[in-house]
Amino acid sequence: MSLPGGKRWLAGSVIGLAGVLFLVAVVVAQSPDWPTGEYWTYFPFVGKGYDPTWKWEEAITVTLTPAPQDPVTTGYGLQMSIDRQGQPHIFWNPSFSPKFVYHIYLSSSGWTSPTVVAHSLGYSEVLYPPVVAPDGVIHLLWRNRKTTADPQRMLYAAFAEGQWSPEEEVYQSASDAYTLQGMVHLDASGAVHATMLDCSFFSCDTYHTVREGNRWQPVTLIEDHPQYSGWVWPDRWGGVHFYGNDYEVPPNLHYSYWREGQFQVEDRLVQGVQVRGRETQLDGQNNLHIFWKEAVAVPGGQVTGLYYQCLDHDLVPSAIEVVSEEGNVQEVVKGAGYWGWVALAWRETLDDAQEIRVAVWEGCSQIYSKTAPVGTDWTRVYAVAVSEQPSKVCVLGRRPYSSDRLELACASIRR
Repeated sequence: MSLPGGKRWLAGSVIGLAGVLFLVAVVVAQSPDWPTGEYWTYFPFVGKGYDPTWKWEEAITVTLTPAPQDPVTTGYGLQMSIDRQGQPHIFWNPSFSPKFVYHIYLSSSGWTSPTVVAHSLGYSEVLYPPVVAPDGVIHLLWRNRKTTADPQRMLYAAFAEGQWSPEEEVYQSASDAYTLQGMVHLDASGAVHATMLDCSFFSCDTYHTVREGNRWQPVTLIEDHPQYSGWVWPDRWGGVHFYGNDYEVPPNLHYSYWREGQFQVEDRLVQGVQVRGRETQLDGQNNLHIFWKEAVAVPGGQVTGLYYQCLDHDLVPSAIEVVSEEGNVQEVVKGAGYWGWVALAWRETLDDAQEIRVAVWEGCSQIYSKTAPVGTDWTRVYAVAVSEQPSKVCVLGRRPYSSDRLELACASIRR
């Protein structure tokens, strides 16, 4: 979602051939100790693309009622996460009233019935995936507006033991904001934090608060907001990172870090990294993953490829690389685990063939690149979720002529 002045917020099929064997005849030389004759020895054959560490589950259909808002065209409205039992959860809001945030998850007995997170007054929208805490509690922050005459606000609820807690108002904009966005995050002690970006047409202010004693403390305005802050990312230590490019050629990256009421790093310069006009994802170890679509030369022409770069927690950038193959990359979605994994999923087409690709990074190192076994007719990739404990990746997409009936493909990863 673009903000004023370039500001932005936060923010192949696996073929199971393990059991296929080559039958090899071995003729044993005659000797006094060995009988004559032929003996058969079996050697395992590993199929193309087979990886024993990945176990794809059969894709499963899910119907979201009411039909969700299309996140490809709006940039928000549908999110996904994986809980500590490996169960995928989907959150969405419909395009039309009643505009609540809805929730469904895949239990051992099948999909649960769609549940309203909270019967909030007015219009609610889910912006970002919730945080799945180490203890299994799911923390969700969403945007709400009572009427078009009221300011936007951020609401919070937690999901534990199969139930949602009552909603709590975290922040209300002081004016008729151009846009209000926010993320929930935790710190090392498990305390729940929220960081909001409140933007008018001309500027943005960043606010922070923490939940203590089952109550949200008064919000703190982060003073001396960095001049260059195209991306604002909260972390799992209760801090807030600011990243932005200046207008030099080539541009420099400016980085600042705020925590516990003060800036611990201010306006540090990094060369060779651009975040303006690109998508980002902060992981659980404070590495910033940067990705974007751009032309890639291929034999006989060019395609739209997916580029990737990582800025590690010491502000050391990796080399830029192309992570797609030789097809044209369509929509790209992202997801992050709690401790340090990041996943990208995208739709890639080459001539009349199409694949859904998934890549996973641990820190700044890519550890997996796979093709989801969903066939060739997905028309959208809506969301990807990744979990380190348990190790699992899920991709949510849509087949033709269906807005509410989606398909989910998940893989368990044996590490």
